[in-house]
This record gives sequence, C-alpha cells and structure tokens, in this order.
Amino acid sequence: MPCHQSVQHQGQYSIYVNQADAIAQNNNYIQDILHYNGNDGQILYVVVSNGAFCSKMVKLTLLKETTPTANVVASKIKICPGDTVDFTATGGTTYQWANFSGTGNTQTATVYNTTTFSVYAIGPKGCKSLQPAKITVEVVPELTSPLRDVEMCQGDRVTLDAGAGPNYTYLWSTGAITRTIDVDQWGIYTVTIKNGFCERTFTAKVMAAASPFVSNLDYSNNTLTITAQVPMINNIPQTVEYSVDGGISWQDSNVFPGLLNNTKYDIQVRTVGTHCVGALEFFTLNIANIITPNQDGVNDTLDLTALGGFNNFTGSIYDRYGSEIFRFTKQSPIWDGTLVGKRLPTATYWYKFNFQYPKSKANMSQSGWIMLKNRE
Repeated sequence: MPCHQSVQHQGQYSIYVNQADAIAQNNNYIQDILHYNGNDGQILYVVVSNGAFCSKMVKLTLLKETTPTANVVASKIKICPGDTVDFTATGGTTYQWANFSGTGNTQTATVYNTTTFSVYAIGPKGCKSLQPAKITVEVVPELTSPLRDVEMCQGDRVTLDAGAGPNYTYLWSTGAITRTIDVDQWGIYTVTIKNGFCERTFTAKVMAAASPFVSNLDYSNNTLTITAQVPMINNIPQTVEYSVDGGISWQDSNVFPGLLNNTKYDIQVRTVGTHCVGALEFFTLNIANIITPNQDGVNDTLDLTALGGFNNFTGSIYDRYGSEIFRFTKQSPIWDGTLVGKRLPTATYWYKFNFQYPKSKANMSQSGWIMLKNRE
C-alpha cells in the first residue's frame, strides 16, 4: 500500500491536481486525499483559506514510497538469565525500537526475564511499517549446582557432585563427563554444565582438613587419659579414636590403663573414617619421691636410664641452696644419693632434667623435689 506525506495547516484547505483549478478554487480538488494514489515527485497545489476572504496557495511535492515491512531476528531465542542477545532488524532505512533508544538496525541486550522485543521499520522517505516486528527471547531456568568447597586429609578421597538438571551435560577440568567425580588430591576443580541453550562453569576447592591433636595427657597409677581437640570437617562435627602403639590398634575410649612406667608410647588420635591423624610421643615418666640407698633393692637410686635414649638429655640434682651436686648424662643416668662417692645427709633435694622427642622435636622438662633418706 502506498504511503504519502501530507501537510496540514490551521483553517480550511483543499488539494488540487491542476494549478488552474487551484487558482480558481473550484470544486475539482481531491475529494479523498487519504486514498489518493499519485506519483512520486508529483506537484500538488494546496489552497488554504480562513473561511472568509483570505487564502493562499502552496505547492506540495508528493513523496511516495511502498510501506516498509519490519523484520527482526535475535542471535539466541532461548538463554540463561543474564546472557547477552544481539538483535538485527531489516526492512527499513531507520528503525523505531520499543525497547531501545537509537534508530540503527542492531541492538544488544542483557536479558534476565522472558521479554518480547519489537521494532518498526522506517522507509527512506519516512514511511513507517504498519506493524512492528516482534520476537520473544525466552529465559530458561538458571543452571544450578550444589558443588561446593570441601576439606579432606591427605590419603582420603572425596566425591564432587555437580548436581542434576534437565538436559544437563558435564565437562570437568579433569576431562570427566560424569555428574560426579572422585578426587584424592587437594586443588581447584571446575565443571562446565550445559543444557543445550546456555552454559555455566562452577568451581570447588578441595582443601586440607584440620587433623585432631592432643591437648592434654594425664598419667597416674599406670593409666593414661588423653584429651584431644577435634576440628570439624566441612562444618560437620567429628569423632575420634585413639591408639598408643603408633596406630596398630585403635579404641574409642581415651583411657588406657595398665601402661608401663618409664616407657615411650607413640600416641595417635584419628578422626573416624579418615586419614586425619594427630601424633604425639609420650614417656610415662614415674619418679619415686623418695630414695633410700640401703641396698635393699627398693628405691635405692634415682634412675633416669630410660631418658638417655632421647635427644638432648640433660639433668641435675641440687641441694636446698641451689648448688649442683650431681649431673645426669647418657653415660651417668643414675644418682645413688652420694656426692663424689660420699653419702649425703638425709634431706630434701631438687631435681631438674630435659629431653627432646626425636620425631616431633618437642622439648620436655621435668622438675621437682625428692627426699633422700640415708642411714646415719
């Protein structure tokens, strides 16, 4: 259908094809101007009057063109929320977009909800398409994944789950294409999920979990009680089990009766079901608080021979004035209550010694008082 541009003025007007008719202002004017089918570039004559005696004739050039038809296409019509879509319109010289400013034939939008986009085409002489072109961009449900950071101890294995969804496909940074993967190394893992319309990449860190550790040891009457701190793993409370033989045997109880005095034990606490282990060496030191060097075989000496096997073993006996009267060494770990071979008087003496556990390098020290009772 042809499209015309017309000029209207205030007052009465008539449009003529013939100039002579316009001058005469007769009744040979165009009766139905809206449906007049003239020629492009044709001169028409418009007579405008005020309804009385004043009038004026104006020449009007008819600009005629075919009404344009608008079309629009989108780079994608199904997307995930937040994806970018490019639009291209055709059919006109310029365009009137309902969703954008500007009159160009291309537009770009970031779309979060299903939206209909529309555009009118404008021809070179200003004719506008009768209807806008429309296109709807459908936003499909967001890709989601329960994948999260996890903790594990070295030697353990965890399962990373990317989650399920409609038409989901997977590609892990390991090359796996399954929903889940099992990993036994710390690091960063990613999975790209697609559903045919969009894709998202999710990331999980596999981090070192904190191991339990011994916070206190109580040893008396040949019974050892272990107190351990048990960190949560992945924000889940954990339980531990205990060993005093270096992990050969384990028990739920933290109490170990029947241990031997002056013996080294390799204590371990382990988070149940994992390789999260805290270790500690412990020497069940037992020193009698009295020695009676009467050669009866009972409490005749202060014997630290068992400590001679530890690193940096040193120790001394002092009298009540602070004077050193005996020095322990790996070669001389036994004090028999004498000073350079002479018996000392009955009195209370002070002892102090230090040693270091070879594995943990933990330094241990012990001090206290001991009663020496000699026969007068």
